[in-house]
Amino acid sequence: MRIEHPALPLTKAAFFAALRTGHGRAIQQIENHGSNGLEDKIIEACVTCLSYDPQCEAARAPWLFAIVERAKLNTEVMQAIKAIEHKPSSPKQRDFDQRSAILKELAASGSDDARRLLYSSLARIPETSDVIGADDIVALDGMDGLIYVARQLGRWLQDDPDFWIDDHLCSQFDGEKGLAALEREAAVDPDVASYLAEIRKTCEGFSGSSTRFNTTAYTATEIVAHVKKNPRDRCYWFRQWGAQADNDQREIVFAVLLASEEPEHAKRLFRCFTKTGVPRFESRLLQWIDHPDEELQWAAITALAPITHKELRQAAKRLIADGNIANGIALLVNNFVEGDFSMCAGQLARFEDADETHHLVGQLLDLCEAHPGIEALDCLLYVYEFSPCSTCRKRAVKALTDTNTTPLWVLAESAFDADPETRALVSADRSFT
Repeated sequence: MRIEHPALPLTKAAFFAALRTGHGRAIQQIENHGSNGLEDKIIEACVTCLSYDPQCEAARAPWLFAIVERAKLNTEVMQAIKAIEHKPSSPKQRDFDQRSAILKELAASGSDDARRLLYSSLARIPETSDVIGADDIVALDGMDGLIYVARQLGRWLQDDPDFWIDDHLCSQFDGEKGLAALEREAAVDPDVASYLAEIRKTCEGFSGSSTRFNTTAYTATEIVAHVKKNPRDRCYWFRQWGAQADNDQREIVFAVLLASEEPEHAKRLFRCFTKTGVPRFESRLLQWIDHPDEELQWAAITALAPITHKELRQAAKRLIADGNIANGIALLVNNFVEGDFSMCAGQLARFEDADETHHLVGQLLDLCEAHPGIEALDCLLYVYEFSPCSTCRKRAVKALTDTNTTPLWVLAESAFDADPETRALVSADRSFT
C-alpha cells in the first residue's frame, strides 16, 4: 500500500490518532490551523495515557505540553486534572503517571496551582509499593522535592511494614549529594530517618543476595526432564539457558526437539534456541510453524529464523501469501533475494489490532535494517505511518535517514515527533524548511 503525506487540516479522528501515536502532524495541525474544535481531544490526551507502551517509549508529557502551550490550554488542562482527582480514579497507573507528569510540566512553566496540585497528588497505589508523583516532584524541585517525598515515604514505611522502597530517587543526583542531603535532614526529622534507614536496608539486601536463579546450573538432560516433570512451567528461562549453554548441551536438547511429537514439549524446547537459533535446518521442524497454537508458531519461527535454507524461503513466501505476514517476514530476513520488498509491500494492509500491528512492524524493521536501500522505502513508510509505538517509528526514521531515502514530508513531520531522538535524527537536515 502507498503511504502519502497526510492532508492538513486533519480530521478530528486523525488528530486524535496522532496524539495517540505521537506523530509530529499533531503539532503541525495546531501551528498551521489552530486548535478550534480539538480542545477536548488535547485535554483527554493529557489526563489519559494514550501511548502504546509508556515503559519503552519516550516520556510523552513534554510533547503533549508543547501542544497545550500552543493551544493556550494550560488552565483548562490543570482544571481537568484537578476535577478528576475528586472523582473515582482510573484503575490504570499509567493514567495517574500521565497526569502527574503533565502537572510537573505545568508547574515548571510557572503555574503555582499546578505545583500545589502535584504535591497534594503524591500517593500510593493501593496494596502496592508503587508511588504516583514522586519522580515528578523530585525532577521539578531537586533536593527540596526529594526531602518532601522522603518524608512522606518515611511515614508510609512506619504505617505499613509491607511497604517497600529503593534508592532510585537519590540516584537522580550526582555522586552522594542526594544521600548527604537526606542524612542532614534525618538528624532532625524521624520520617526522613525512617526513609533513609529503609534505603540502606534494601541496598544491603541486594548486595548480599545469593539466591539469584542460575540457569547454567542445569544440564541438557535436566532441561529435558524439567519439561516433562513441570507441565505448568512456561520455561521462558530456557532462553537464557540456551544462550549460555555450550554447543554439545544444545545438541542434546535439539535431538529431543527433533523427536518430539508433543506440541507443549516442542514449544518449551524451542525456547532453548530463541537467542542462538537451532544448530541446523531440519525439515521436520517445519510442521510447527503451521501449528494452530500461535505461541508455538512463534517459538518455532524465532528458532528457525537465523538459518538460511531454500525450504525456509519457500515457507516464508507461503506464509506471506497466506496472510501470516509477520512470521513470513521473520523467516525472510536471512533468506532474502532482490524483489522481496515489493512482495512484502504488496501484502501489507492496515490492521485494527495494535498488538498485531506492532508485531508486524517489528519484523518489517528487522528486514529493512538487514537489507537497507531504496527498495525498502514502502515498507519503512508503512512502519512510520502505522506503528502504534513511537520507538518503532524512530527506527524507521533512522533507517530512512541512514540511506538518504526520507521523503521531505517525513523529515518535516518528524521534526515535531513525540520522541526526542526521532527529532534529533532530522534536526541536522533543514532541506525541508
